[in-house]
Amino acid sequence: MKILITKHIGFCPGVKRAYTMAMNAFDTTSSAVFLLGELVHNHQAVRMLEVKGARLVNAVDQIPEGATVVTRSHGLEKEMRESLLKKGITIIDTTCPRVRKVQLLVSDLEKEGFTIIILGDPDHAEIKALVSELERQPMVFGKDPSDWDSGLSSLSGINKIAVIEQTTFPRLQFEEFNQWLRQKHLSDHCVIWNTLCPETENRQNELLSHLETGTIDVVVILGGRHSSNTRGLYLVARDHAPKTIWVEDPNEIQKEKFQPNQTVLIVSGASTPDQAVKELIEKISSTDDDHE
Repeated sequence: MKILITKHIGFCPGVKRAYTMAMNAFDTTSSAVFLLGELVHNHQAVRMLEVKGARLVNAVDQIPEGATVVTRSHGLEKEMRESLLKKGITIIDTTCPRVRKVQLLVSDLEKEGFTIIILGDPDHAEIKALVSELERQPMVFGKDPSDWDSGLSSLSGINKIAVIEQTTFPRLQFEEFNQWLRQKHLSDHCVIWNTLCPETENRQNELLSHLETGTIDVVVILGGRHSSNTRGLYLVARDHAPKTIWVEDPNEIQKEKFQPNQTVLIVSGASTPDQAVKELIEKISSTDDDHE
């Protein structure tokens, strides 16, 4: 069996930065360290912080006064920030710089009078934080094209529209949305900003380049089930690979899924720990030993 590993794998720079900030929190404070929601959408990465002593909570009222809180890398909702400060809580803001850049861009576009369309999951932490920065409610369009058609009437008569996307929105669906705008004769009224994170785009492009060689038999994607960027990788692989396996934990790998003469490509989401990637490689390699 031949095992290939993509160049862009494990933690992306933004997640690595957030994880380092979270780990450093234990050295800079004597108070309890809380995680306000999952730092990243990967249970293994969060579990490593919990083993260190972090306490995972989902609401501000679960955090005592004077504690230290590590926010999600996806961004912190404005109302939550204000509530934390009122309680005298020390905030370690791990918001990815690229996510923060999009927040500033959208705020500026709103001030310039644009109606904002956001492509993304309305329930995702990044989108919630982004929307909280705006004075007016934007239109949030998800991944389902039927949602786009249902929101079409809301765009009637609007001539100044700015379209941005969640930084981890699947590239293929972003392109589909642009095509939809053209079909509905709306593209002339829109300014489209490509706010997809380059790291997300690089991973998708690298995966596609491998698949275009025609030599890959199986793609194994390692990443959280709730990770948007991992889902983007899955969509690329699903549409172009002979066989795609998506696992959140290396222990999910089933040996019978592989054959000794296959070429296997391993890719990972941007919030997948390097250690998990190593464990996955070992698991798949061991299946080759079983065939000998």
